[in-house]
Amino acid sequence: MNINLALENAGARLLESGVTTFAEVFAKGELAAGSGLNATIGGATSAVQLDVKTTYDDGSVKMAVLSVLRPDLAAGQSLDVTLATAAPSSAAAINLSQALAGHAFTVDIAGSGGNHGVDVLHMLQDALANGTASVWQTGALASQARVEIPLDGSQRLVFDVTAFQGGGLKIDAQFNNDGAMLANGGHAAYHVTATLDGDVVMRENVNQGQYQNWHETFSTTDHDGGQGLGDSGSGWLNIRHDVAHLQATGAVAQYDLSIGISEAKLAGWGLAASLFDFADPLSAHGVLQYMPNTGGRDDIGFTTASNTAWLMSQDPRAAAYAMGQAEAGSVIPWHQWDNANGGWLSAEDYPRLWTDGRGGTGTPGNSQTTGLTQQIGKPDGWTLDSAHQPDLSYVPYLLTGERWMLDNLQAQGAWNVLNIWNDTRGEDGFIVVNGGQVRHSAWALRQIDEAAWASPDGSAEKSYFTAVSKANWAWLVDQIPAWTAAQGEAHGWVPGDYGADNALPPWQQDYFASTAIAAASHGNADALTFLQWQSNFLVGRFTHEAQGFAEHDGAAYLIAIGDPATGKPLQTWGEIGAQTVAWNWSNGSGWAHSDGDYAQLAMATLAGIAHLTGSPEAIAAYNALAADAPPFVNDATFSKDPTFAIAAPSPSDIPVLPGGNLPPTQPVPEPTPEPVPTPDPVPTHPTPAPDPVPEHPVPTPDPVPSHPDPTPDPVPTPTPTPTPTPDPVPEQPAPDSVASLSMKVGTFGFVGGAPDVVITVDGVQMFHGAIGDGSATVSEVVLGQVTADTDHHVLLSFPEQGEPGGVLYVADILMDGVSAGTGVALMGHGEANLTAHGSGDIFGL
Repeated sequence: MNINLALENAGARLLESGVTTFAEVFAKGELAAGSGLNATIGGATSAVQLDVKTTYDDGSVKMAVLSVLRPDLAAGQSLDVTLATAAPSSAAAINLSQALAGHAFTVDIAGSGGNHGVDVLHMLQDALANGTASVWQTGALASQARVEIPLDGSQRLVFDVTAFQGGGLKIDAQFNNDGAMLANGGHAAYHVTATLDGDVVMRENVNQGQYQNWHETFSTTDHDGGQGLGDSGSGWLNIRHDVAHLQATGAVAQYDLSIGISEAKLAGWGLAASLFDFADPLSAHGVLQYMPNTGGRDDIGFTTASNTAWLMSQDPRAAAYAMGQAEAGSVIPWHQWDNANGGWLSAEDYPRLWTDGRGGTGTPGNSQTTGLTQQIGKPDGWTLDSAHQPDLSYVPYLLTGERWMLDNLQAQGAWNVLNIWNDTRGEDGFIVVNGGQVRHSAWALRQIDEAAWASPDGSAEKSYFTAVSKANWAWLVDQIPAWTAAQGEAHGWVPGDYGADNALPPWQQDYFASTAIAAASHGNADALTFLQWQSNFLVGRFTHEAQGFAEHDGAAYLIAIGDPATGKPLQTWGEIGAQTVAWNWSNGSGWAHSDGDYAQLAMATLAGIAHLTGSPEAIAAYNALAADAPPFVNDATFSKDPTFAIAAPSPSDIPVLPGGNLPPTQPVPEPTPEPVPTPDPVPTHPTPAPDPVPEHPVPTPDPVPSHPDPTPDPVPTPTPTPTPTPDPVPEQPAPDSVASLSMKVGTFGFVGGAPDVVITVDGVQMFHGAIGDGSATVSEVVLGQVTADTDHHVLLSFPEQGEPGGVLYVADILMDGVSAGTGVALMGHGEANLTAHGSGDIFGL
């Protein structure tokens, strides 16, 4: 074993000694069943508490939550940590029930669902006594267990309580409004007070949509806990993981760890994470709430930009921002808890359920119902879109082992199954890759695979997500003969709905390839088989210039894929190349149609195939493409946007999985009198995928690579998207019902000057101009008169200006000088959907 970490105090003051917890992933056979661990920290060796969550088929440990005893850390001090196998610890575990006896933690809720006073620790003691508590950690350094408390309607409370050696106590509290398939449920408005050991530690007024949750941590100690313990002004714990070892296990992608992240980017994240809105219960934490929106977005990709930067840099500012966005993973309304079956809604229990509103209104207690009993809607400005969903929880859980993060990962995975129209999901209701946008299939299957990989052994979630993952990859492998016959020489692309007839965006194939690469790296044999089939196209698009397909077109925005006369797939590389040229989509010898992250994605795919299989064809294609200097593929770009910064392959690469070298061209089956047609990827009924055309204006494209726009130019000439007619200006409200609406907007780090901002209220533009001077300033922007007793939709947007890393943040929304909404921070450019709550909706104030 060779795992090396570091414990760092990134704060300004002493971080006293205490118990530190974090997660670790091991390679197969690296930590045998029944083995223990020692940690050498700053030269001193002590036993590690090991709480195993998942194992390999040989019984060796795959993932575990580790607890170590950490010494004092002076401000700025870092201590190396080396893990080594040892005999299992025989130290007596903390008796959690006894440890709770010296503490008190109560939660009082008053609101639309009634009044509740909850003695959390007493209820956990009862649950421990009667066997209903769920244990997460047990050992001499930390013992943790969970108690769940149902409330009225769709609300419930979830508490994970940890007792540390030395008497410290930590409570991770989840305030959930996620009950589904109930007779009663919906929006919850309430005031909540939490009291710990006699001190009031939280007072909040909350307006919470159904299927939204939020999380808060309370502690009696400032020196026990994991990543992010403390703050920058005091002691602040940063755990620097052995990311190279993590990559070797296949748990994360092969990011280029030699690339440094831009200091401006890190500083911007650090500032955003320190803003007060990051602590608000339902804050979006920089995640775009209108998910169908396109353009450059830090929150979508293989994972988020901040998760990627956290892995690559191990910087505490990237970690703080990423963990803040993990909190947003609670707030997004894809949490659907099935009280009747004690888990997230599943196709096993509801095989015909479709959680889209078009599924209709369901019937409580009916397992064959097709719709939710209460619809998701758009609570607090959220609009879900599986094709543009962020992966917020996997990396933070992987590094911290925090159980509430796993809850969010599982909830998102479960939503991705039932969000698909039931008629395309197959007999068991499991298939999520049968038609629709290919990027939807890529991200949906990614979330399911991650939930399957991360869920603890023996859990119902492990069984369910593993079954769904296996079903999808087996289905894909089953399609190979038909798709090969239909696609001919250039076979290897996943059919789907691309928004333009007979066109294919190669970058969406790269999205799907990233999911196949990740699944194969996790040990999924069917995923590796499918990736090898895909490789005929993924690699071949760069190796058939002699046959008439330009090498640079492998990274173009669009290529031709179907015969315009018949709609059938073009059969040869030459035909595809000729039609791509005819429709003026070809790059030729330049890069005119690759003005985005398309080359980054293509090279990430080639590198991923090479890392997995050692394919010399993939390595050669990568090197040839790199030699042509494609746009935005350089360290300077990746330092500012690291999302697709995958390390280059090498001829010395040792395959991570057995797969052998990929053949340059896989054989095409002999044609039959009646060839098998390409399966129709579009259902005959309305598709569940949201309209990919944004309802809101798209920001000016980022000069660093923008993420692909979902609507390709139609054939043969582009047709401009009509500009929506603005809603008419509403009638002026009566004088006794109006309020003055304003926003406090701050800026930081805009080197090129003040950012240009557009603000609309209820669809009417109320402000357009520069705000601040580009430095650290806060300005109040007066927006005009609005009705005082109703909610108002406020949309703020601005293009990127100056050097990347600038931050614009809404500190507050005011009605007649009184706070009427929460804020948000935006990095570099983007837009934010906010709600100014009228006086009639401010509960409990």
